[in-house]
Amino acid sequence: MSALPSATPPTSGAPATAAAVFPGQGSQAPCMGVPWQAHAAWDLVRRAEQQLQRDLSTMLLDPGHPPQGTVDAHMAVVLCSMMAWSTLGPDFTPIAVAGHSLGLVSALYAARVLSAEDTVTVVSTRAEICERACQRTPGGMAAVLASAAIAEAACADTACWVANDNAPTQTVISGTVDGLRLAMTQASLLGARDVIRLDIAGSFHSPLMREAAEEFAERLKAVRFRRASTTIVHNGTSSPPFDSTPWGDHVAVDLVTPVRWLDTQLALAELGANTIVEVGYGRTLTGLAKRSVPGLLLHNASSPRSVAKTARLKSPTPTGQLSRTPNRVGAR
Repeated sequence: MSALPSATPPTSGAPATAAAVFPGQGSQAPCMGVPWQAHAAWDLVRRAEQQLQRDLSTMLLDPGHPPQGTVDAHMAVVLCSMMAWSTLGPDFTPIAVAGHSLGLVSALYAARVLSAEDTVTVVSTRAEICERACQRTPGGMAAVLASAAIAEAACADTACWVANDNAPTQTVISGTVDGLRLAMTQASLLGARDVIRLDIAGSFHSPLMREAAEEFAERLKAVRFRRASTTIVHNGTSSPPFDSTPWGDHVAVDLVTPVRWLDTQLALAELGANTIVEVGYGRTLTGLAKRSVPGLLLHNASSPRSVAKTARLKSPTPTGQLSRTPNRVGAR
């Protein structure tokens, strides 16, 4: 296997040139909202509760009632990203933003393409439509610790497809219950280091979501998508689109197209980013960046305390050694 491309070594101690990335469904966890409960950003949760006329606080705070199912997972992940982003403030100006799968909606909020209210509308609509799709066609997803080529070979002659090309040795597949089971077995036989069934009740980023994508596109016609305030690297094309990009179409078609996250990370580095800031709960995306683009400074803006450190980020040392700021999620 050829060596991975590295980020251009920056001058030690110089201000970080950051790209902001936003996690998607699958990063939800019990008590993920606890660090924000007493913070002013919690007002975003209250406003979303008023808008949707439903309780959202319990799943974010109560360890006995964590996010369950597609609808809860969607809202929990995006609300935590919105709170973190709103707290970063105007002095944090990334050269680009990108979102993994559902995280694209959070990225559109960060780039001012969507207002807070419209973000909640888009996320709740996506969740509602996807929940029905999952009920119509039960399926699932699995992480394959192998190259996309091995994952694609494992999916041959099955009702399963490559859904995420995340890192050189981390791919996600998606399909029907039977198709996924067969593809997981074949991936192991083809030499995958491990195959892990994910806690996602649906075959996202596969042709099985086509009907859902068509309904979603129709519903999004009522949403106002504004001109982006910064560069957005789309996870399906791994390239910065033109200002006139029809974002409603992109958000909808994402349900049936693979996430090219490895290429997205490389594109962010090519734009000049020497730092990746994961905005929202967890370390999933910084973990992928560590394996995909050596030499980047990685930071998790996941709580008020860790967000406060973002403005003080400095570039990595010229040796290209990875530096990480501890994740403060879950601190009470």
